[in-house]
Amino acid sequence: MAKKKKQPKKTNEERILDDNHIVFSEMQFDWLSGKEKALKQVKEAGLNEESILKTIVCLGSDGPKDYLVVCLPIISEIDLKMVARELGKKQIHLADNKKLIKITGYIHGANTPIGIHAFKNFPIYFDQRIKDFPEVCVSAGKVGRSVRIKLNELVGLVDGHFIQVSDHTQI
Repeated sequence: MAKKKKQPKKTNEERILDDNHIVFSEMQFDWLSGKEKALKQVKEAGLNEESILKTIVCLGSDGPKDYLVVCLPIISEIDLKMVARELGKKQIHLADNKKLIKITGYIHGANTPIGIHAFKNFPIYFDQRIKDFPEVCVSAGKVGRSVRIKLNELVGLVDGHFIQVSDHTQI
């Protein structure tokens, strides 16, 4: 009798997608070995590196619990002053990396708009430059593990909004 190949246990985020009847594919990228290696894996998978999103947790100027999330391509930078202007806030700061697990429930590198919306209900914003991508990858709640999902389904699931996060025209 042949042994059955053991499937990795689904993350909470993958279960949320299943519960909402959203089709996704699981992806693995080795970010712990460095950005170059992970981006090489992205290219080998035939994906556009601009469609791989990072999830940045920020703190607004409207109080100690004014958290928000910005998703943008992994190869892009965020302009915090621009995000503050876009959202009508005095200032925006990056959330303290040492407190991320307390703030979001995730360690640095595993933050995901899917889980943060479901469990914390922080507002979720997406870089407007990705609007035309049919699909994107976001973290599945575990470092190195991502889900590939239709952008419009992701934005709808997390009640997301598109904003300008940088002046740079190129991603």
